[in-house]
Amino acid sequence: MIDAIVFDIGNVLLRFDFGLAIQRIAPFCEAPPARIPELLEPLKVDLESGHLAGAQFLKKTAADIGFTGELTELRSAWQEIFEPIEATHRLVSHWKGKRPLYLLSNTNDIHAEYFLSKYPVFGLFEGAVFSHEAGVMKPADAIYEHAVEKFGLNPSRTLFIDDLLPNINAAAALGWNVHHYNERDHESLILRARELGLP
Repeated sequence: MIDAIVFDIGNVLLRFDFGLAIQRIAPFCEAPPARIPELLEPLKVDLESGHLAGAQFLKKTAADIGFTGELTELRSAWQEIFEPIEATHRLVSHWKGKRPLYLLSNTNDIHAEYFLSKYPVFGLFEGAVFSHEAGVMKPADAIYEHAVEKFGLNPSRTLFIDDLLPNINAAAALGWNVHHYNERDHESLILRARELGLP
């Protein structure tokens, strides 16, 4: 019996492509386009683990890549990288009211501000654990333990849906029911839900 369902966001509820942001800002950067992802990666980790706030991230990013535009444009480029995955949005709507629904995601304040306001699906969730607020990222055990405590979950009666195998393996090792999501095989999530007795 499953009492609660926990969703990741990236490539489960929303597709994302950091390449879109890089294409948009590259003409205004002193750094070569090929080097921008490498320069951004450590800052991205600091942002998503809560060691950098969004405003600090934007300033440091601009300095490290030689961005000559406005920080508001850099912020918009960093935000506007998402597309909804309609199949999972429909599933969330279907499960709403039948089981408590929660979010557990590696993300940051810049992205969260954007997607929470843009996509109505996020209004269907009872709560969220975001890595930048928890100060720890998946697949570290501490973020799953934080979610269990915050939401009052019983891992053995919880389904966790994520697209990354390390995150799935970490949750499974802590006793969660899991599903490794692939948008191209959405039907396997439906089958897994049926196996677990979900409507």
